[in-house]
Amino acid sequence: MSHHFDSPTGIADGRINLCDLYVFPGAPGATTLILTVNLDAGRSSPTTFRPDALYEFVVASDGGTREDIAFRVTFTEPDGTGNQQMRVLRADGTAALHGTEGTALGEGRTGEVFSLGANGLAWAGLAADPFTADGAALAKFLQGLAAEQYYPEVFTASPSNIFAGRDVTAVALQIPDAGLGGTRIAVWARISLFGHAPQLQVSRIGQAMLRPLFFSPPDAESETLNAGAPAGDRDAHGKRVRHIASTAARLAGLPDPDAHAEQVEAAFLPDVVTYQPGQPAAFHPGGGNGRALDDNTFDIAVAVLAGSTLGNASIPRPATPQFPYLSAPQPAELPALADIFGLREHRPEGA
Repeated sequence: MSHHFDSPTGIADGRINLCDLYVFPGAPGATTLILTVNLDAGRSSPTTFRPDALYEFVVASDGGTREDIAFRVTFTEPDGTGNQQMRVLRADGTAALHGTEGTALGEGRTGEVFSLGANGLAWAGLAADPFTADGAALAKFLQGLAAEQYYPEVFTASPSNIFAGRDVTAVALQIPDAGLGGTRIAVWARISLFGHAPQLQVSRIGQAMLRPLFFSPPDAESETLNAGAPAGDRDAHGKRVRHIASTAARLAGLPDPDAHAEQVEAAFLPDVVTYQPGQPAAFHPGGGNGRALDDNTFDIAVAVLAGSTLGNASIPRPATPQFPYLSAPQPAELPALADIFGLREHRPEGA
């Protein structure tokens, strides 16, 4: 949920399971980019980053689906205390499409903010998961749709938040707006593995809630989505999105289920976040502007699918005042989500 435990690959290794992507104004004249991995870090996932993984924020400066800027982040092996060295590169033009090289922007250690040059900053480490969702209600709602039943009542006035008390690891960059190349851009994040074999993309995210709404439970098409590129999303996955959306519309009694399905497909595909640098962030599939940490992503996305407001997730925690704007980890005695979902054995640290 948003993008949590979204594929067999992500279930196997939380370090390469992209959970969420945030794009919002931070300091004056700069944009903050945040990606999260390691769902339920310390219980279901490690608390470190994978040394043979390339974590990227990707930008199409014309607002389209072909990237021409990539901010590339890599990590060393963890030391005895779990800290890692972190390096940030920038690739432009055709070099942004693939590869691991780029112009060095800065280096530092996890848990510490460091400079990327004029008005640029970077940080990576453990943080409270900023996402909120009533996962149990959504699961029941989607199961109902699959059985040709409509259960809007599962979204109650007193929702649970399955991520309360859970942590993630995050990568945060502050990038000057002038370095994003355009006045309306498209952004997504991706992870690839490299070093021991040809570079292989294993995860990506743009639109929050695309996967839990339309690719749940995860299957082979989830892997295809994660390995793909935004330019092919509508051809490859539009039929699946339209089918679920039209089913919801028909069962809800909307007047034109096919038209609703087309609108939902256009809202969620391609899998990118559109953003105007310098403008306030406000998440909304098919519109809006970027995504802020305190946007009620769950409720908004469910409403787009259903054609009316159904969800009532817990209010997301507000951003903290300073970069990287994430809240501190929140230790709590809770069972591992991986155990609750029966996904795999509890492996809090290591590969």
